[in-house]
Amino acid sequence: MKERVILVALVKNNRERYKKIADLEELKALTETAGGEVIGSFIQVKENPSPRTLLGKGKIKELKEICEKYHIDLLIFDNQLTPSQVRNIEQETNVRTIDRRALILDIFARHAKTTEAMLQVELAQLNYQLTMLTGKGEQLSQLGGGIGTRGPGEKKLEVDKRKIRERIYFLKKSLEKIKKTKELQRSQREHFFKIALAGYTNSGKSTLFKALTKENVYISEELFATLDTNTKAFEIYPNIKVLITDTVGFIKNLPPQLITAFHATLEDIKRSDLIIHLIDATTENVEEKINIVQETLKNLGCDEEKITLVFNKIDLLFEKTQYLRLKRKYPEALFISALKGTNLEKLKNFIRKKMKTFLKRKTLKIKKEKGFILSYIYRNSYVIDFKENENEYWVKILAYPQFIYSLSSQI
Repeated sequence: MKERVILVALVKNNRERYKKIADLEELKALTETAGGEVIGSFIQVKENPSPRTLLGKGKIKELKEICEKYHIDLLIFDNQLTPSQVRNIEQETNVRTIDRRALILDIFARHAKTTEAMLQVELAQLNYQLTMLTGKGEQLSQLGGGIGTRGPGEKKLEVDKRKIRERIYFLKKSLEKIKKTKELQRSQREHFFKIALAGYTNSGKSTLFKALTKENVYISEELFATLDTNTKAFEIYPNIKVLITDTVGFIKNLPPQLITAFHATLEDIKRSDLIIHLIDATTENVEEKINIVQETLKNLGCDEEKITLVFNKIDLLFEKTQYLRLKRKYPEALFISALKGTNLEKLKNFIRKKMKTFLKRKTLKIKKEKGFILSYIYRNSYVIDFKENENEYWVKILAYPQFIYSLSSQI
C-alpha cells in the first residue's frame, strides 16, 4: 500500500511562491518514484522561518488537521530541515517527516543494483544520518519500512554515532578496493577518445547511450533510473571506436553526501575528453536546470572547454518559438532527438571534429611478404586509400597513435 504524502514548502514572498510551485512538481515526481502517493501540497509565505518548526504555529496546526482529515502517513518538506525541526514537526502533527535530501537518498537506495552503487548509497545515507543525530550518544530510531528509511543491506538495529562511523570506515575501505579495480580498467582504456553523458535527471542520457552504442540498456521515466556508470564503445569511423559513459543524473539540491559518496563514479565525467551536457528541451525552468548541472560539473573539477550543450527531445517541442528561442540563446548548442534519431549524424560529426587531435593519418608501405598484416590494419583503423604495385602495398590510414606505433615493429 502506498504511503499518503503531503508536500510542504516555505517561501519568503509571493514572487518565490510561483517558482516554488515548479519545485513541488519535481518533488511530486521524486515522491512517486519513491513509491508514494501525493495527496496534496502545502505552501506558506513567511519571511522569517520558525527555528522550531519552520512553519508558523498556526500553519502547523492547520497542517495537523489536514493530515488527520486525509489520513496522511508522511510529510515531505522541500526546504532543508534541521534534526530538531524534524522532531518538533513530528511531535506537533503526529506524522513522520522528512526533507528533500532524505527523499533523494531513498530513491538512490531503491535503484542501487550493483555492489558499488549499494555501498555508495549506504555511505551517503550514513553520513546524512550522522548529521541528523542530535545530542551526545543519542541513537537512531529503528529503521522502518517507509520512504526515507530504505537502504541496501540495512539491519533493523539501533546504531549510535560510534557504530555509524565504524560502518562508514568499512564502506570507504570497500569502495577504495573497487576504485583501484576501476583505475586499472581506466588505464587500459586511456588511449581511446572518451565521452561522458552528463545532465539533469531524466534528460534522456540512457536513450542517447542506447542510440549510439546499440546496447540494450534500462530506460525509464523514473528519476535516477541510472545510478551505475556504464561504459561501452561505438564506431565513430569504420573500425575506429570511441568510449561513451552513461552517468548518474543531477538534480536541484542534490545531497552533498551523495556527491561525496559517488565521487569515484563521477570521476569518469572529469576524466573524459568530451562531456555532452544533455538537456531536456521540453522541460520547465530549462535555464535553471542547465545552471544546476554546469555548477555541479564545475564543483567536480571538470574542464569547461570540454563541455558541449546538447538539447534532446526536440521531437516533443510543439512550439517552434521555444526551439528558436533556445537556438538564439545557445547558438553553439546541438539539437537532437535521441529517441527518433534526429540530428544524431550531426552529433557524430561534431564528435569527429572534437577528436581530430586524437587521431593520426599515416601512409604505410608494406612489403608483399608481410601482406598478412593487412587484415589487422583493416580491423583497427579507417583505411582511407589503398594501392599496390609489384612489391608493396600502400595503405593510407586514420587511427589512434598507439595503434600506429604498434605497427612500426611489424612492417
